[in-house]
Amino acid sequence: MAQKVRVRLVDDLDGCEAQETVSFTFDGKPREIELSHENAAKFRAFMAPYMEASRPAKPTNLAAKGAPAPTQAQLREDGVAIRAWAAKYHLPVNPRGRIPENTRKAWTLHTKHNDRSLLDTLLERAGIDPSTVSDAEPDNVVRISAGKETVQDRHERLARTVGKLSGPQQDRLLAACAGDGTARAEDSNDRSSYIALVRRGCMMHDQANDIYTVTEVGRTWVRMNKPRMTA
Repeated sequence: MAQKVRVRLVDDLDGCEAQETVSFTFDGKPREIELSHENAAKFRAFMAPYMEASRPAKPTNLAAKGAPAPTQAQLREDGVAIRAWAAKYHLPVNPRGRIPENTRKAWTLHTKHNDRSLLDTLLERAGIDPSTVSDAEPDNVVRISAGKETVQDRHERLARTVGKLSGPQQDRLLAACAGDGTARAEDSNDRSSYIALVRRGCMMHDQANDIYTVTEVGRTWVRMNKPRMTA
């Protein structure tokens, strides 16, 4: 029987449900933020006067600013997102190691520019008919289904893409797994950790009741990492 884990994106500003990722560059630093449509509209309205008064930056000016290369932490976060995206579209990618440049480029084009041309090319190369892979589901849905790969194998593969969690995130995930699988944010530190766990696919957020629930990927991550955590 097919199973589906639905992970909802959370607005980085106020913790409500997010519908889009807003990308921008400030002082030469590329940034991204998950926002609801309402907060995204407020951000664009706030930026509108500055955009109208500004001018396109010349290539020489951009080079002079020397935009910093991505940090290792940023590369790891991108790797988690790319592997989850590839799993959704059934695109073959190794659970560990270097991600092929074409796969990374296809992810960037699709998620940031709504251009799936390279994705379709990679699917065809993998023997997958692009017309059978739909964008109908939101980008934050991770499909888990039984087939050649068992559900347990799929959970383990996705759990490996989660990577390393911080100490507070580990503690909260362990506590939720040891209990009934749910948790509530009692303060801002709780909320910050739970939001990070939601974005990693280890928990999902029921906004109506403000409850965070451990996903099967989160339980699998704990099972795979508990010996190291308790050593």
